[in-house]
Amino acid sequence: MYKKMKKLILYSSVVLVLSGCTSIEINNSQGFQAQTLKQICIIENPKVTINGFSQSIARSFARYQIQAQIYPANSKPLFCQTSLNYTARRSWDMTTYLSYAQFTLIQDGHQVSQATFELRNKGGLALNKWRSVDTKIDELVDQLLEKTKNKP
Repeated sequence: MYKKMKKLILYSSVVLVLSGCTSIEINNSQGFQAQTLKQICIIENPKVTINGFSQSIARSFARYQIQAQIYPANSKPLFCQTSLNYTARRSWDMTTYLSYAQFTLIQDGHQVSQATFELRNKGGLALNKWRSVDTKIDELVDQLLEKTKNKP
């Protein structure tokens, strides 16, 4: 009996370490209706040095026929009802990978939605931490637009 329990604990520990845990959290304000978005202004974050990051965000919104324009940092486009601010961090494990990203939607000067992607413990030994930046951005935009169920 003791050997079986010991093996079970060992296998469970290995699975936990290898799987890591991806967390996507969403925080929508009451009354936010993602389905009404037709256009979005993406405000570039110069601190995010991941090549093509803002273009990947624009491409991801285009999957839902939402026109996205990219504007320089500190821009406040007057004609844009909805803007997106973002931040992202990379981690390193043999190569760089996206370990954290947060998207914040602002409508008429008020935050209406925020989605956060985080690899807990920077992904541990999980192989999925090296998924493409585009894949991770798509998951985050899907959550932001309420297009999928939250999967821990």
